[in-house]
Amino acid sequence: MMIARMFGFLLLVVLAAGSIAVLAAPSSPSKAGAATDAYVRRMTAATQAAWPALAEFSEVTRVFADVQLLTSNGQRAWLMNAHGGHEIDMAAIRALGPSYAYKSFDKFRWQGRPAVFVGMGETLPGDEMQRLEDPQAVPELFGLATHEAFHFYAEEAWAHHPGAERSIRYPAIAEPRLYRNQMIRHLLAAVRGEPDGLARASYWYRRWLGEHAHESTGIRNTDRSEGSAYYVELIAQLLALGLEPGTVEWHALMLRKLSLSGQTEYLAADHESYALGALAGHLLDRQGVSWLPRVARGEMPVSILLGSVSALENPPDEPLGQRLEEAIAKENRQAAQTFEAFLLRFNDPTGKRLLVPQGAMQGSFGLGNTYRIAALPEKIETGVEARFALSDGRIDLRAATVASQVKEDCGRKDFYWILALSEAEFEETAEGRLRFERDDLQLDIPYPRKSTQDPRSWCVQV
Repeated sequence: MMIARMFGFLLLVVLAAGSIAVLAAPSSPSKAGAATDAYVRRMTAATQAAWPALAEFSEVTRVFADVQLLTSNGQRAWLMNAHGGHEIDMAAIRALGPSYAYKSFDKFRWQGRPAVFVGMGETLPGDEMQRLEDPQAVPELFGLATHEAFHFYAEEAWAHHPGAERSIRYPAIAEPRLYRNQMIRHLLAAVRGEPDGLARASYWYRRWLGEHAHESTGIRNTDRSEGSAYYVELIAQLLALGLEPGTVEWHALMLRKLSLSGQTEYLAADHESYALGALAGHLLDRQGVSWLPRVARGEMPVSILLGSVSALENPPDEPLGQRLEEAIAKENRQAAQTFEAFLLRFNDPTGKRLLVPQGAMQGSFGLGNTYRIAALPEKIETGVEARFALSDGRIDLRAATVASQVKEDCGRKDFYWILALSEAEFEETAEGRLRFERDDLQLDIPYPRKSTQDPRSWCVQV
């Protein structure tokens, strides 16, 4: 798994330092353009340094030899890959129809090759420009592009466990969060050299498997996917600086990055997936284990690491447990308030349920939490930020609460986002459209057709 050094560390530090002056907060269009150019140079250097080396890291990451990175601020556009980068025709990017919002992302083919697109926003955030004053900082958009490219292309042929999902059973309980947070802390201790770190982590891992089997089954795909992608993202950041795996500098900076996520107090299983995967992946690399192919076949990184480690019983961190109890109780109260308005509409016998297929979603989306409520077959999704592009219309969700489920109500089995609308909101316009706006939803589409399966469900015209 040794990766050849692609650029000298000092060379990239000089490049970074040369960009710092123009990354100061822009006060004019010309300075904004200079800041954008400097940022693109940093992204290009990072991509050219890291992705060829990442392609040699594992058979699972070979896709990075071929993936293209596209980015745009809505006015200009750039292409970069393992061989370098250059500005490209903006009209060609517009034709793809991406969102240019900062940190938006999408999957495209570019000139017949796999590509990941990330939006730069109209202007780069001030905190991102300030962060890049550190010569060891790598552009956030490069890390995001690496992470999403891994999901899009490295995971294409992965085995996926049926029935696994990243939802929270409502009301949430603190005990599994304590177990997984304890695992994370002991894995970080192992990274720092504590002799009993793995054995202590194994104790909490086995308790979690035994006492919360439903969660361990449900979260396994997320632990595999997000944990691996996050670790690959961290590796790429270090490779972008010209560091070589196994060196003192590599381990020091990786420890610094892992410490940030290893000391966070997590309130949801899918949030823990990132830290668990990165910590386990790093420890497995240090052991010389070829673990990513095993993850692709179905194993969780933490299971590969701890499955054969004898458990050492150790007491819970009681202050941590108390903080988690209080925080999760607060989250439950907030979730109940969020559910209330949605469930009133969703369960209203005169209301309508609009089914929007997953395939209509365009680009990236944001999500707060996913909940399972007793006696409700659908999942409840909170804080959804997404847009759906239809043949003659669009739907925008803005921090919305919606339901989701695999259904056959619209003529074929599909995953649907289910919007709860009142009877008044479902009124047809004179032009034969459904058009209205509220705080969490904007919608302008051809009037939906009624489902053949459920009289309250209506299907968008894709």
